[in-house]
Amino acid sequence: MSQAEQVFSWETPPELWRGLKPTASTWSGSVISIFIAPDPSGSMVSVPEVRAFADRGLEGDRFLRDSWSAANRPDKAVSLIEEEVLELAAKELGVASIADKTRRNIVTRGVPLVELLQREFVLGGVVMRGIRLFEPCGHLEKVSKVRGIFKVLERRSGLKAAILSDGVIRVGDKIALQPAASMARSS
Repeated sequence: MSQAEQVFSWETPPELWRGLKPTASTWSGSVISIFIAPDPSGSMVSVPEVRAFADRGLEGDRFLRDSWSAANRPDKAVSLIEEEVLELAAKELGVASIADKTRRNIVTRGVPLVELLQREFVLGGVVMRGIRLFEPCGHLEKVSKVRGIFKVLERRSGLKAAILSDGVIRVGDKIALQPAASMARSS
């Protein structure tokens, strides 16, 4: 089984996904905000742009390393979450916003993350591959100090992705599926 097809026991099956559902055959997505956490238990820091490194992660983030593929965990490079989910979750919690509390790197809008699962996509100028939908971890509630965050994000906690090319990601960048012709050449 290739790393792109690797199944993790803690992933969310697509049929149980409670995040944004595709309502049309096309969508238009963009980056709403970017967060990094220099320290594993530290606060997330909002940045206007971040440098992404293929197979390594995001500059300044706690998950930047020499190679995630060598560790057999290409899914650890970057995480994405839908702004639409964050808005619903914040409302359910009775708070204004939780984007900086989710431990996710990239907040998207207009793109159903389930559509990126096992597909290559471009975020600004960076090519990524959606690896798995995932559940919040127990560490999240402790570090975020937001009671109930685990429950409201259950089965809609985001997408883990591998970074396939180096580049810079900026707030406002468009998100699109990688054209099929480019994907065929890279295989």
